[in-house]
Amino acid sequence: MTALPQKTLLAALGNLLSGDDGFGPLVLEQLQARADLKPAVTLVDAGTDLLNHIEGFAGYDRVVLIDAILDPEAKLGPPGRVAVVEESGFLSWSEASGGVHQISPLIGIKLFRTLYPEARTRIGLVGLFVDQLSHYPIYMTGDKIQEAVELLQSLLR
Repeated sequence: MTALPQKTLLAALGNLLSGDDGFGPLVLEQLQARADLKPAVTLVDAGTDLLNHIEGFAGYDRVVLIDAILDPEAKLGPPGRVAVVEESGFLSWSEASGGVHQISPLIGIKLFRTLYPEARTRIGLVGLFVDQLSHYPIYMTGDKIQEAVELLQSLLR
């Protein structure tokens, strides 16, 4: 018997007009240009409104958020680093961290878990860690976007 493919949602967060915060949408754009994504993978540009999308998370086996992560004190590592972080890794982050989204990924995931405690959805994050937000990209380069695309493709195998 063949296993069913995992339904996966890749949700990009960010604003193209806000420097490094455009990371999520630009990574998503690169993924959309590839023809080798499995049919069980859904791509969504959530903009800066994660709240509008969390209700649908329970319909997926796995959700991966793609976003720039503001870490002004570099507690999570050096700025400019692209990394995959599983839900258990970011649930301990401070809820007080600043950002430009309606709600942060951390608050969004905690809200999802509160509203849908029975959901078995695995949630992760592919993030570009930054120490500041500006109107111009500081850390987001073509290489960082490509690195994120490659990380996501390896997660989807």
